[in-house]
Amino acid sequence: MTPSPEFRSRWPWVTADLQTIRNVLPGRLPGVPADSGQRFEIPLGDGSGDRLAARYHPGRAPAPAVILVPGLTGCEASRHVLQAADAWVANGAPVVRLNLRGSPPGRSLARGHYHMDRVQDLADACNAVADLDPGIRQQGIVIVGFSLGGALALRLAQAPCRPDLVKAVVAVSAPLDLTATAERIARPRNRFYERWLLGRLKRETEPLWRRAPAAVRAAVQGARHIRDFDDALTAKEAGFRDAADYYASCSPGRGMGGLTVPTLIIHADDDPWVPPPSVVERAPLRVVVTRGGGHVGFHGTGSRMPWYVGAAAQFVASCGG
Repeated sequence: MTPSPEFRSRWPWVTADLQTIRNVLPGRLPGVPADSGQRFEIPLGDGSGDRLAARYHPGRAPAPAVILVPGLTGCEASRHVLQAADAWVANGAPVVRLNLRGSPPGRSLARGHYHMDRVQDLADACNAVADLDPGIRQQGIVIVGFSLGGALALRLAQAPCRPDLVKAVVAVSAPLDLTATAERIARPRNRFYERWLLGRLKRETEPLWRRAPAAVRAAVQGARHIRDFDDALTAKEAGFRDAADYYASCSPGRGMGGLTVPTLIIHADDDPWVPPPSVVERAPLRVVVTRGGGHVGFHGTGSRMPWYVGAAAQFVASCGG
């Protein structure tokens, strides 16, 4: 694990919680306009007929395409996605702001919903992005995922279905152990966060659970913790017995020894939602744990752009991208 003295919190975002909530508070932040980029749809190859919605910003220079993958209840318009897109677009790279299956911008395109076993969805997205421009097949793809999106990217980095054109993966504040993460978010000090996430999850998945049996509907509506929700809906949607089975099978930390693509994990030591990663750093894996930064925060001194954007760009450059 590589300790990083480089990140320094920017005033007034000097605590883990302030770092974490900064992106949902009013105020100007860098970022591409939410409605910018070319809307396109990605067909999925599982026979469901479901599609993903995405936005594409064409590149201006030879560079790997960057696919930005949001986290739980996030989407193409999440502030951290808009900020990261702004930085990569400014550098001339092609950028795709991806929405996971069933998330609001693509809700009408899918009957199913995203979960941690939808690794093939991300592989299908990579192959579709490669068809957007011949230069992308030449330069390859970098996946930058946030929180759950980062964990999903880590699972793809280990999977046999990973397309060869994926040249690097960056995971920001990603849960490597889903059981430990569910336990942490359920702590009393995180009750506000969990209630907020649960409300968004229930609204986002309503088309799914409204057509489920009455017992499932009641369990979802009565869920008080993320684990309750995953027991009632997510695990069943993913084909697992219950949340414990789902977490054990889909935690990306269990397969990190099988990585074959350069991978960077960025995490803060004070992340209130997700425990710091307990994985051994060895090629091609680099792990950077900062002192402070919260959950997908990293609002640091010296720039209005989150610190992880520069760290990710340096890592990709070091990989030859």
